[in-house]
Amino acid sequence: MANSALWLRTRCGTLGGMTDDSEAPPTVGKVVGENLKAIRQSRRLTQGDLADRLFRTGLKWKRTHISDLESGRREAVDLGALVVLSHALELQLRDLFDGEGNVMITPRSDFPASWAQTTRAELRAWLSAEESSVIPMGSDNVRAVLKDFNRRGRSIPIAADRAFAERYGVDLLDVVNAAEQIWDGSLTEERDRRVNALGDLPVGERQAKQGHITRQLTATLTKWMRLDATSDEA
Repeated sequence: MANSALWLRTRCGTLGGMTDDSEAPPTVGKVVGENLKAIRQSRRLTQGDLADRLFRTGLKWKRTHISDLESGRREAVDLGALVVLSHALELQLRDLFDGEGNVMITPRSDFPASWAQTTRAELRAWLSAEESSVIPMGSDNVRAVLKDFNRRGRSIPIAADRAFAERYGVDLLDVVNAAEQIWDGSLTEERDRRVNALGDLPVGERQAKQGHITRQLTATLTKWMRLDATSDEA
């Protein structure tokens, strides 16, 4: 059985003769952010792609939140967020603490002697002591969409569909089902398919094209769902 003890040290403790002049180790947020960025980029995911994945598992982080974490501007990450991150990326929780060196477990304070820290290796070992199959769920509406498509044997991206549903005040499942009838896929899938068909483009041009395509698809979908007349009346 794995040893589940996690040895924490303070700067006045026994960590290799550290002194108060030693450089502070990175925080949990910084370590997780660095690893998250490396994992995301290795899978060719944008921060927006990741935000969409997280939303579908119940963590409503915006792209800016992910950017702040990856750039080290967030020192702390709560346990629930770590669980959802690892699930959304199909990782073990320990993978978010990859690398060498120490990590600060407690929040940074004006009293360095009270900072509790451990090595990343020890933290990974502690997190590996007992594997778990936790599966976080999102909101009822999103869960209904995912359950419906899981019955069809595939998973789907729904970021644009969710934005459409919120804009027009309609049910997300109705939006996705309508898109399926028109394009044999979600609004998000059809948007991404058309953008990808344009090939490699500079970031700014790609974003502009994506916005234009989204507006075209939105116009088609509002007519299909007979929402254009409703919005005109409003």
